[in-house]
Amino acid sequence: MEERRLLVAVALSLLILTGYQLLFGPRSEPPATEPSPEMASPAVAMPTAGPVPSAPAGSPPAESQPAEAETGTAEVVPSVTAELERRVEVLAPDYTIAFSNRGARLLSWTLTNYRNERGRPEEMVPSVMPGLHPLDFDTGDGAIDDQLHGALFVPSTETLRVDGTSPKTLSFRYADRDIEAEKAFTFEDTGLVVVSMWVKAAGQPIPCRLVWGPGLGNPSKERRKVRGFKEPEGVALVEGDVERLAPGKLESTGQKLPAVRWVGLESVYFAALMVPRGGLAAAEVRPVNLPGTVDAEATVAAEAAVDIAAGSPVLLFVGAKDHDALAKLGYGLEKVVPIGNWIGPIVVPLMRLLRWVHGLVGNWGWAIVILTVMINMVMAPLRHYSIANGMKMAKMQPEMKVIQERYRKVPMMDPRRQKMQEEMGALYAKHGMSMGTQMLVGCLPLLLTMPFLFAFYRVLMISVELRGAPFLWIPDLSQKDPLFITPVLMGVSMYTMQKMTPSTMDPSQQRIMMLMPVMLAGMFLWAPAGLNLYWLTANLWSLFQQVVEMRVLKPKEVAPPPKKGRKKR
Repeated sequence: MEERRLLVAVALSLLILTGYQLLFGPRSEPPATEPSPEMASPAVAMPTAGPVPSAPAGSPPAESQPAEAETGTAEVVPSVTAELERRVEVLAPDYTIAFSNRGARLLSWTLTNYRNERGRPEEMVPSVMPGLHPLDFDTGDGAIDDQLHGALFVPSTETLRVDGTSPKTLSFRYADRDIEAEKAFTFEDTGLVVVSMWVKAAGQPIPCRLVWGPGLGNPSKERRKVRGFKEPEGVALVEGDVERLAPGKLESTGQKLPAVRWVGLESVYFAALMVPRGGLAAAEVRPVNLPGTVDAEATVAAEAAVDIAAGSPVLLFVGAKDHDALAKLGYGLEKVVPIGNWIGPIVVPLMRLLRWVHGLVGNWGWAIVILTVMINMVMAPLRHYSIANGMKMAKMQPEMKVIQERYRKVPMMDPRRQKMQEEMGALYAKHGMSMGTQMLVGCLPLLLTMPFLFAFYRVLMISVELRGAPFLWIPDLSQKDPLFITPVLMGVSMYTMQKMTPSTMDPSQQRIMMLMPVMLAGMFLWAPAGLNLYWLTANLWSLFQQVVEMRVLKPKEVAPPPKKGRKKR
């Protein structure tokens, strides 16, 4: 009975509620039914760590599956990002490179075969980088660049070993929301690195530039004090000619280069050069203000950037400015070595000859000494004529002074000066010389020897092999002599040589010339020790030859005949 009443009460309650909903409830569309599992869109894989397969360099990323293909909504980019920041290394016989997967940024590029003042491998990446880093993404859009530089890229591997037998590739991938990016490095057996990178926003490619800078390497205080040192500067090959752009002389907006064969930064011995593989490309060299450090004061550094065309990578060279090695790579890279225009054909053979001598003696200091002696021995016959001519001029000097004194007060345009020239010609003929050819005989040997001396001087200025090369008490021939022995001896030898050389100059001119050795010795105090060793060796050889020549050519004094005394009666 009670159960029947309960059922009747429940039925009446449902009837009342249904009627109320029909009469007074909101009129709305019935809710959509949930899609069946078969209709649901497939889940998208979201890798968060670990390497992922890399697409070929310069190719677009694989298309992602649409979230709701049947409804026609926008595509969703699969997220490709790492969970943790990590270090990625490239190990090769000649270099070691370290990247961070945060921004796929370059941390270090050391050259195994070259050592700095502390005995460590030479570092090419500057320690101070207030803005862009070498090999950074540079799209020109600050928001996109900031996102990419802080993003955690997924590397294809954490350690890549390059053995020089076959190309090896390291790539970095990143994608988040509507931004996609990839950076890939292919290390060729030639020593060049193929760099490709692309950036997409909302599926559309964005123009990108490859950057190196600001600066190149980390020169020490000692290196900066060496005479001839200059801060790394921009360098580019434009229409077959090398343009060098000092950072201190650049406009604040930088220097635009519409079409370059290659562009980059260089120091005295090293360079980082970017070569567009597709041919000419637009580039730019910009100034960057660097704060002061322990080794350097605040300065202005250079930064180079080159446009990357779609699907066309950039070849990268980072290393020593070795003329022969760069010539083998092609692309005119050897032109970054400043061998000079008119003495270049002499500089290159002398550079190879210096290396050959070093291969025999095993020390760069002794190689400089031996090659300097060899060059001076070849030039000895020409110097012989110069010394002999000087001795003849010194012999006739007293008679020449008499003629000059006689016409000293005669104006230069006075017709009587012609009479002076006639008397001088007669004096030359008296001593068996020609006034017209004597100047040529005296100057020609010097003119013929100077190109070779200047060429060898240039060889020592650009030879990277002298870095860290010791010789006797000198720990590094590319830096100044720590005891200043070679520049002082160079000045003393030059002074002695001038004192011994017969001269036709008046006493006041001779006193001025005697100041030259002192001035040169002062200038060369902070010059590289290798250059001082070269000048000292050349002076000692010239001094030796001059002593021998003067003894050989000096006329023998004929003893006067004995006086005959009167016979005593």
